[in-house]
Amino acid sequence: MNTQQFVAQAEKMLPQYLDDLRTIVNIDSGSYTKAGVDRVSDYLSERFAAFGFNTRLEWQQQYGHHLVATHTGNASKGPRILLIGHIDTVFPEGEVAKRPFTIGSVQNKPIATGPGVLDMKSGVLIGMYGLHLLMSSQQAHYQRVTFVCNSDEEIGSPSSKPLIQALAKEADAAIVLEPGRLINTVVSSRRGSGQYRVEVRGVSAHAGVEPQRGRNAILELSYQVQKMQALNGTVSGTTLSVGIIRGGERTNVVPDYAYCDMDVRVSDPQGLKAIEEAMRNVTSQHELDDTQITLSGGMACMPFERNNRNAHLVQLVKEAGSELGLKIEDVGSGGASDANNTAAVGTPTIDGLGAGGGLAHNPGEYIELDYLPVRIALLAGLVGKIGK
Repeated sequence: MNTQQFVAQAEKMLPQYLDDLRTIVNIDSGSYTKAGVDRVSDYLSERFAAFGFNTRLEWQQQYGHHLVATHTGNASKGPRILLIGHIDTVFPEGEVAKRPFTIGSVQNKPIATGPGVLDMKSGVLIGMYGLHLLMSSQQAHYQRVTFVCNSDEEIGSPSSKPLIQALAKEADAAIVLEPGRLINTVVSSRRGSGQYRVEVRGVSAHAGVEPQRGRNAILELSYQVQKMQALNGTVSGTTLSVGIIRGGERTNVVPDYAYCDMDVRVSDPQGLKAIEEAMRNVTSQHELDDTQITLSGGMACMPFERNNRNAHLVQLVKEAGSELGLKIEDVGSGGASDANNTAAVGTPTIDGLGAGGGLAHNPGEYIELDYLPVRIALLAGLVGKIGK
């Protein structure tokens, strides 16, 4: 079966795919809604098993359980392939009741909406159905496929990162099923993501009686914030955004403590070194005497870079796309994903093999249904070419 035939088979399976998608989208599974995430992993465990996978749950106390599905292929010396898709969303409990899974249209194009439909429950199913196509056509030309459905990606994968990186070290290639942008795009790089904090300690005093004895931490912080925000765009491949400011407890007290939290994104280690040096330079200087300034924090995940290690996967997906009449483009993203975690341990990685659509993390989130058979076939084609 060639890649074009995969499209025809995927079209036949689309009603079943949409039934599965409806079921899991209509379960509230925000990162902190453990019971809902566990319901999704239980459902998917049954579906993977029905397709011939062995499954296990990595039990978690705080977050939802992680599902690991494996399939042994027909090539004992073939590649070991890791697929990753998260089953948590950014939406709170009760969101499904407000806007359940719905099929509609925009500009005469059929779409589906609902919490997490794009990011990334549709992507998880694209991976599962794409592998099912290979398995059912006796084209599972790999040693082993391992599929991780993790429960906490939207909050930085705190409990699943060690699992993912351990499995990535045993894999020859990693495919991440975050949403694609357009039908002909995949993601070949992502910026690293970090959180930093500037803290200012001043001197408290009575704001009415003797304010001159105080050293206003909020005032000093305001200077720091402006200088930090001015760094945004000054280092190639980096961004900096001050997102949170806190300080003071009472209006009649000169505040002696204040802080701000910043989001920092970097494209490569050189940019990280430069932006951190610039931030340290800012906090080494103060406007108000007798104030103390400290900088803390670091990178939560390192960049997933476009490099020679990953170039072969990009070439293979372009070849698979060409067989579908697509000129695949590889694009970069400012957002992080679990691709950052697999790339960090040296595993060749490609991302963005999920559904096409838009408005992720927004109540209007949608997927374009016309894309689905082609995206399923593209995933199957890529895995097949890795196997060859």
